[in-house]
Amino acid sequence: MSAEVIYTASDLDRKRREVTDAARRGVARIRDTDGMGLVLLPARHYEVLDAVSRWHDRLDVAERALAKPSSGRVPRDFGDLTWLRHFDDDDLATFISEVRAAVSVAYHDDDLTELDQLVRDWRTTADELADPARRHVLLGGFAEDDFVEASGQETLRDRQRIPAVHPRTPPRRPTGRQAALPSPGAPQVR
Repeated sequence: MSAEVIYTASDLDRKRREVTDAARRGVARIRDTDGMGLVLLPARHYEVLDAVSRWHDRLDVAERALAKPSSGRVPRDFGDLTWLRHFDDDDLATFISEVRAAVSVAYHDDDLTELDQLVRDWRTTADELADPARRHVLLGGFAEDDFVEASGQETLRDRQRIPAVHPRTPPRRPTGRQAALPSPGAPQVR
């Protein structure tokens, strides 16, 4: 095990490559002239740490909102995640649980991809639930009368008398003199 190196501010000039190589490997510690400790690390790692910190705070806010009776919640109870107000208590609890797990994965994998996709998916669902008509379609019940048995070979195309679309035939290959002419927009060959 190697000893941890703490560089001085003047090492940033004299040992620039050594300091940046240490940062590329994870972290370079620097002691400034006034004694303050600084760190230099890859930007991607910093972005993950920043996002993990923000999401921990956001999840705490969401948990406090969930603890309130749903009838007493207002949009500001959700902080900068006001779109969460469109979820019922079960969905809100599931959101918190899934995002908490994704935050842990993001931290340990040093990658925000899954967390970002999960939040986008939840946001899309909230946007759909915000519209009362869509909410009814997604969450409303259904009656048996809403469905009918499909008969034999009848299709929607048959019922609406939509003409069949034939597959497009492939274009003919140019021959002779036409083959020597470039198509519009094609790169010129010299």
